Amino acid sequence: MAETPLTFAVELADPPGAVMVVRTRHAHPGNWMALPAKPVLPADVAAAIRTALAGGWTPTSPGPAFSLLVGNEAAPNRGRLTAE
Repeated sequence: MAETPLTFAVELADPPGAVMVVRTRHAHPGNWMALPAKPVLPADVAAAIRTALAGGWTPTSPGPAFSLLVGNEAAPNRGRLTAE
C-alpha cells in the first residue's frame, strides 16, 4: 500500500476503559510516497469523540477497542463505526 493512514487513539486517563482507535483518510506525515498530510487538530479529536459516543462507545467501561473511520472532504462529520 502506498499510503499509510493517519491513526490516533483516545482513552480516558482515569479510570482507563475502552480505547477508541480513529483511522483517518489522510496520509500519515511520514508516508514514503510524500503524499499530502493533514494534522489532527483538537477539533478533529472532539468531533471523533462525539461521533463515537453517539455510536455506542463507552469509554468508562473496559472492553475491546472501538474503531472509528473518519474523513471525507465532502462530508467531514460522517464516519463509519466498527467495534473490534
